[in-house]
This record gives sequence, C-alpha cells and structure tokens, in this order.
Amino acid sequence: MASIKRVPCGPCHERIANKKAEIWCYNCNEGLCSTCSSQHKISKSSRGHKTNDIKSYKPSIRAINTECDKHGQQLNLYCPGNLMPCCDECILTCHSNCTGIKSLASVVEETKMEKSKKPLEKNINSILDILNKIETNKIGNVKRGDQQCYSIRGRIAEFRNKINEHLDKLEKKLCQEAETVLNKEKSEG
Repeated sequence: MASIKRVPCGPCHERIANKKAEIWCYNCNEGLCSTCSSQHKISKSSRGHKTNDIKSYKPSIRAINTECDKHGQQLNLYCPGNLMPCCDECILTCHSNCTGIKSLASVVEETKMEKSKKPLEKNINSILDILNKIETNKIGNVKRGDQQCYSIRGRIAEFRNKINEHLDKLEKKLCQEAETVLNKEKSEG
C-alpha cells in the first residue's frame, strides 16, 4: 500500500477519541498516538513489542476498511443480497428494499464457527473411519479365531486317532507276545 490513509490511534478510538496514530505496533496490530505510545512502552505487557514510525509502516496485506467510504460511519451491518458490509446510513439509502440484513459481527461469528466446524468434522470423520476399521478388524479377528479353533480341534482329533491306532497296535502286539510266551510255557511244562 503506497499511501496510507490517516491511521487512528487504537486505544483512543476505543475511548471514542479521534487521535491520529504516530506509531504502529506490530504485536498489537494497531496505531498509537504519542500519549498511548509512551504508556505502551512502559507497560510490562507491551514494552517488548515491535513498533515503527507510522510513516514507514507498510501493511503486508491490504488493510480492512471498517468505515463506510460514502458516509464515514462504522460498517456494522451486512447485506446478504449484495454480499457487502454496510453502515446504518447505507441501509436506509441504498439497501432499504434488501431483506435479511444482519449485524456484521454475527456474520463474522457465523463464518468463524463454519471455519472451525470444518476441521472438527474432518477429525470426527477420521475418528469414525478408524473406529470402523477397528470394528472390521475385530470382526475379522473373531472369524479367524473361530476358524483356527475349529482347525485346532480337527488336528487334535486327528492326533488322537493316530495315538489310538498306535496304542491299539501296541496292545495287539503285546497281547500276542504275552500269548506266545504263555503258550510256550504251557507246551514246555
């Protein structure tokens, strides 16, 4: 911005005084008159702030106009039909037929809420996706657990059958040997 309009002193403006700023505080993002600047320099909370002469102050982005260019009044209303902020005089003269006029502060607040809702909704959706994956994994784990349990039971039954077959063979062999020994003893005796 090559030329700066008259920058008001922020603290004086809050007190409904209309003083011209001589210093710009980058930390507070407002202009300060000589009286407010000297208080600003000695206050514990602001003495370390970066300040500069208002003549050499060049904003990095276009300053937002808070006053009506036509009427010099504070822009405090918003016309949704024309998508623009308005002063009280603008509403009476230029926007008398417009509907849905709202306070500018409420529109700004709604916008802030909408902007803050988007990341919140994104986080909620992300958490829901994670929970769905956990649920899907849990269902899959239960199915695999059931399959593995069924498989283990089948393998145990298979081993039991093999062990039983082996025990049956050993029993048969031992019985045969015992019978052979007994018959041999009977025939010698």
